[in-house]
Amino acid sequence: MIILFLLFGNMMIVLALIVDIGMETDKQIYSVGDPVRISGNVTADGVPVNDALVAIEILNPYGSSYVIRTVKTGEIPSGYWKVQILNLYTCDSVGNPKTLFNKGAMAYVFISIKSYDSYFTHHVKVAFYAQYSDNSPLIAYYSFEIDVEPEHEIQNIASLPIPTNAQSGEAVIFVSLFSDTPANAGTAYCPEKTASFYIASTTPPAQPQPQYFNITFKMPKKDVKLGNYMIYARSMYQNSLATEIKSFKVILVGDIVKDGRIDMRDIGAVCSLYGTKEGDPNWNPAADVNNDKKVDMRDIGIVCNNYGKTAIY
Repeated sequence: MIILFLLFGNMMIVLALIVDIGMETDKQIYSVGDPVRISGNVTADGVPVNDALVAIEILNPYGSSYVIRTVKTGEIPSGYWKVQILNLYTCDSVGNPKTLFNKGAMAYVFISIKSYDSYFTHHVKVAFYAQYSDNSPLIAYYSFEIDVEPEHEIQNIASLPIPTNAQSGEAVIFVSLFSDTPANAGTAYCPEKTASFYIASTTPPAQPQPQYFNITFKMPKKDVKLGNYMIYARSMYQNSLATEIKSFKVILVGDIVKDGRIDMRDIGAVCSLYGTKEGDPNWNPAADVNNDKKVDMRDIGIVCNNYGKTAIY
């Protein structure tokens, strides 16, 4: 909140500018493999503003970073940012540009950062987040943090491990500069910068990302951590910190035997309970996957459609 003091004669009038973040997910509960959509806006005294940056961090149920982004509320004109990303590209270990990497290899990212502040040193946390071509998260972490002195430029080559079971195709890395983690009230210094690279193949291409305070990603189909995911959004607008915290839950639909995977045992279990309804002696609510108080072909179909999905309880 910004407080303005205006003096009229012998009277002082205090005007307060209230800055808020409005943020929503398209659902409260997601299943393994579902797309997740987060949208919102920033308002000042209730009026949406289109020149704000929002730092967003999503933590998984273990408290680890899952998605880290900086989103804009509108088409912000290029202007003065105290700290900016000058250059970003994937490379080899010595900084030579490189865009194609094998599964299980180590990719590297060159980044240069400059402070345009003539007076103050700024502490910067550099956040890396990468998505596969289907928009499912590849990795999210804070690569390094550093104090950037006035009008100084910093260059760094950071590592980006490619899993052995990584998806083939185009991937995109999003890099943000924060004063601290958004979960710890950190805010963005400047708009995020992106770079594309390829894992084993140049196809399939990455799916497009929406603009303006919209984040779209997809929960993977394998080894997803189940439970509550926390979303932290922070925006520093005209020297006022706005905060919004939300959560969503991820479940594994169709895991009748509760072993973290959907396989023939689950299909057999739901089929064996076909025709049962709530109140029957052998009623098992886990087999009623669509929650309509009975087990029928719709429940069997849902389990079959989710065959092969795995999760971690």
